[in-house]
Amino acid sequence: MSLTFGFYEDAGRTLPLASLAIKGGTATRIWVGTDGTAQAQAASGGSITLTANAVLPGVPASAIHLATSLSALASASASVDLGQVVSGMQAVWLLVDQSALADGEYSNVSLVTNPIYEG
Repeated sequence: MSLTFGFYEDAGRTLPLASLAIKGGTATRIWVGTDGTAQAQAASGGSITLTANAVLPGVPASAIHLATSLSALASASASVDLGQVVSGMQAVWLLVDQSALADGEYSNVSLVTNPIYEG
């Protein structure tokens, strides 16, 4: 059985996130989660953690902030806890800290989770 957990541009799961381009200093919202018929859980039994990784030079992970709310974004780090169980869609906000980088659009960032399964 394949996982339904994925990344989307919208809460209705109609626009899968094919690529991630973040503009410096601009908050971006994406959606992560399952189709609602399954529950995603961390294989370790702990929380599902979403982490931003820089895949090419130019964007250090320390300059990326992830949060589950816009208000928490300013003090967030490059990882966000999605909880022990994700069922349905959940908003995630991303921000590249402009004080660490020049203005511009950055497409060399990837998002990964720790190992998960659905049940």
